[in-house]
Amino acid sequence: MGKKYCGLIFKTYYDKMGDTSKIEVFGKSMLEWVSLALTDAETDVADFDQSAELPALVRPHVRQGCDYIVVLFSDTPLITSKTVAAAVDEAYNSGKTVLKMTRGYVFNCSYVLNTEKIYTENTFYFDEEDFITAFSFKQVGLISDILKNRILDYHMDQGVHFEDLTGTVIGCDVAIDEGVTIGHNNIIKGKTRIKRGARIGNGNVIEDCVVDEGAVMESSHAVRSYIGKGTTVGPYANLRADNVIGEKCKIGDFVELKSCTIGDGSKLSHLTYAGNAVIGKNCNVGAGVVFANYDGKDKHTTVVGDNAFIGSSSTIIAPVKIEDGAFIAAGSVINADVPAGALAVARARQTVKPDWTGNKYTAGKK
Repeated sequence: MGKKYCGLIFKTYYDKMGDTSKIEVFGKSMLEWVSLALTDAETDVADFDQSAELPALVRPHVRQGCDYIVVLFSDTPLITSKTVAAAVDEAYNSGKTVLKMTRGYVFNCSYVLNTEKIYTENTFYFDEEDFITAFSFKQVGLISDILKNRILDYHMDQGVHFEDLTGTVIGCDVAIDEGVTIGHNNIIKGKTRIKRGARIGNGNVIEDCVVDEGAVMESSHAVRSYIGKGTTVGPYANLRADNVIGEKCKIGDFVELKSCTIGDGSKLSHLTYAGNAVIGKNCNVGAGVVFANYDGKDKHTTVVGDNAFIGSSSTIIAPVKIEDGAFIAAGSVINADVPAGALAVARARQTVKPDWTGNKYTAGKK
């Protein structure tokens, strides 16, 4: 007899919680966490009927060619493949037809196909932390704390430096290279990848992003964006979605980007909104610039060439193209293309009323 096994996960339900299999913890449902413990086994999922005898519930899920079937429950998301393997080994080495764990079973397949009731009362104990059961949201909180620390422990073992363990939350699918430093109060989730030498400062929320080597983020929010090598983001920047930012760029405080491509070396240092903008290399975008991409019906794109300068408080009304080396004077409203190397000034001429007093114009009056 060998040790090949299949798996079965019973979905469990509790008052005020409902279906535990759907409750999400750190980016995965509880069912997905339990499934990870059975990664090497073909596994079924079924509802658990407390009124039925367990063998009758298990029998339809026994797979041909398997020696054992491991039965787990969706309310134990801390269970690990290491504990499952240890339980199967114990059943095999002891010759037991039923091995009862704190929460779950290992059945000999031949036995479970030919019995109507379980008679064993002995429980085998493994890593008991694995069997903490989510029968209430208070228990879910306890489980969340343990999972959070397991994830942090894993990354620290890989050479990641966390300055604050209590205020940092890392999702289960996040990949972080050796040599990354992560500061206080960060939430990093989704399929985020942080590469070697990057620094994630304090107070960031990062989801489904790539932060390349040597990049720095501080107190910012980024979703589904690429941040290039040596680029700095923040503080208080908002990268909404679908941005590609080149190398050694600066995305400063209170800058909001949405669906933008920013070339290497370009700077949007503060108080800027850019939507659907393609900005070339080594451009400077001044304070308070707005790339107006929406006309009330459709989104439009602005294209800015390399080495362009856009003065502070300008509004760029898409669709428009600003070519290489163009200079936009501060306070301009641009709604037409600007040729390469040209200066564009689009604002009203300043008028000065020297006899203005208070709220009244007094010229010519005595």
